[in-house]
Amino acid sequence: MKARYVTLLGVLMAGTAFPAAAEVACEALPSATLDGVKVVSASLNEASEAAPAHCEVMAEVPPKTTDGWPIKMRVVLPVEWNGKSVQFGGGGFNGVIPPQVGGRWQTELAAKEFPHKGYATFSGDSGHDASDLPYGPDLDPRRASFALNKEAFERYARYSVNETYVAAMKIIETHYGSAPKLKYFVGFSQGGKEAMVAAQDHPQDYDGILVGDPVAALTGLKMAHLQSSTGFYKNGGAGWVSPELAEVVTKEVYRQCDPLDGLEDNWIANFEGCQPDLSTLLCTDDKKEGCLTEAQLEAVNNVARPVKLDYELSNGLTGHAGYPWGNVSWHGSFAGSRPQPSVPAPNNGGNDSYVYSLGDGYHRFMIRQDVNANSLDFDPNDPALRDRILEVSKILDATNPDLSALADKGAKMILYAGGASEVPPAEVAAYWKRVNEKLGKDKVDSFARFYIFPSINHAGVGPEGMPNQSDLFSALEKWVENGEAPGELVNQSKSGEVTRPLCLYPTWPQYQSGDVNAASSFKCVE
Repeated sequence: MKARYVTLLGVLMAGTAFPAAAEVACEALPSATLDGVKVVSASLNEASEAAPAHCEVMAEVPPKTTDGWPIKMRVVLPVEWNGKSVQFGGGGFNGVIPPQVGGRWQTELAAKEFPHKGYATFSGDSGHDASDLPYGPDLDPRRASFALNKEAFERYARYSVNETYVAAMKIIETHYGSAPKLKYFVGFSQGGKEAMVAAQDHPQDYDGILVGDPVAALTGLKMAHLQSSTGFYKNGGAGWVSPELAEVVTKEVYRQCDPLDGLEDNWIANFEGCQPDLSTLLCTDDKKEGCLTEAQLEAVNNVARPVKLDYELSNGLTGHAGYPWGNVSWHGSFAGSRPQPSVPAPNNGGNDSYVYSLGDGYHRFMIRQDVNANSLDFDPNDPALRDRILEVSKILDATNPDLSALADKGAKMILYAGGASEVPPAEVAAYWKRVNEKLGKDKVDSFARFYIFPSINHAGVGPEGMPNQSDLFSALEKWVENGEAPGELVNQSKSGEVTRPLCLYPTWPQYQSGDVNAASSFKCVE
């Protein structure tokens, strides 16, 4: 095996930009003595159309307590290494090793090219294993049960970001004989929050950070999850709406908000400008079908209502933004397919509200620490819960606006969010504004950018055929490595036939004239 590896290495390393010989060959890594990390297996995989030849390493960072679990991680070491690394964040409640496939909402070409760029990549499960739960990464609220273990919760909340990084660096340096010359972090959702932890807590470790739709204010977001979804469930489900009625609501939202960008194209370009009056859908004596009762109107409007607290969370936050209008999948996200969820454990195999399931896991396992707690009764302003909420917020949230250490290091950061996301873009924008207030616009402009993808929800889904893709990782690379600061980028549909400008917040794409499918016909305006 060793002779085969050396021969393959010699052939593939010819002409590479970083021709460093391995200090410890792939198959020898499990025998290497590494402080604080155990290499479980290492296998050499030959080149394929999907990926170049690489050494795949499975490793573990042991627990620090007797009742804890290891952080399981995967490190991919290309034979033809470019001398750089990318750390990938997780998603949902973690518990699985996330894929290492580039940025989310990237173009298909970017996704195809990323594995061939030659990065050493790594990611971990944050210190607990949920791979055997039946509803997958995000849909099973039991996935949050790990939080009853203090070390597992703290690793998920914050500490696994650096623990995984330190372990991966040891493996990379042992194999190649040198550390990466440039180091990136790419994260989305929970992984986006982890990217913010990297930027706020460990800026010295990274040269470029790509932050996608981050759940940085996670304590407040979980409160918003429960507030928005339980509005449909309370009072015996009086406010619940059927999928058919949800479509009526969506059409009315687009009727009122679609034209505001200068073009009726089934696309809401400016999420902040979309504030529909849905009282137009109220039932009357003359109209009793395809309309909303008072209870249903209240429940629908409740989705957009912000969470308000009578105390401060970490970094002075006193609430959380409500959800934007225009999410084409909002019914499954907030109302679910039935007027009453299963209590205490939601069955989200397609039945209960997606955000209710996530909020329920937070409430029962992180706040109440009681598997039988009823999330329909959760009140974030309950004095009896305040101390625990504040304790959780301190470690769980990544809302520190002071990114001066990242800026002073010369690192770069690109932040992006969905204009119709279940991670409210108004909350991401509020963080961006706090960063600007803390550091000043000139300093922020020197190292950070923020983009909004209009009409896109957290899953990257928007109106059919409309733009939802851009190659943000390549934009970050060019900024870090060539000094090419990104401005307006191109946002394209999956087919590439429809394009719009991807505007720098707070601007958004307004139609001017010309081909309605061409980005050149739009202007980013404020």
